[in-house]
Amino acid sequence: MIDRETAITCMRLAVTILILMTFTLAALDKWLQGTAPEWFIEQFGNTWMGYLPQTPMFLSIAFVETIVAIGAFVSLVRLEWLRPPSAFIRWTLVGVMFTFIMLGFGARVSGAYSDAATHFAYFAGTLLMFYVIDQYERTMVTEA
Repeated sequence: MIDRETAITCMRLAVTILILMTFTLAALDKWLQGTAPEWFIEQFGNTWMGYLPQTPMFLSIAFVETIVAIGAFVSLVRLEWLRPPSAFIRWTLVGVMFTFIMLGFGARVSGAYSDAATHFAYFAGTLLMFYVIDQYERTMVTEA
């Protein structure tokens, strides 16, 4: 049977790796494209966002994803998953939530409601990750 501390440590490591992997690959894909792809331009073409420069908008998403990936990497290297406090992963998860708000907003504006719902679900999952990490650290403080 796995003890509570080992399970929580593994969960914290899994959260960090999941965020690092997801956002590194997403950002890298966008940076390598270097310009807004046709599907992105078409998605916003009939909206007020279609009047905005599409490549800077697309690359701003890549920039935010890069910042989130860096936060997860720093958290991983600092071994925050092994021992609290977890300042970098906490701020990274906040960045993830704002990323999903940004992506959900774009999906809503463009009428891609199922995509917006998916981003809401991702936001909720990230909020849950944040809550679990925060509660564990609060429990450690009160037990000390």
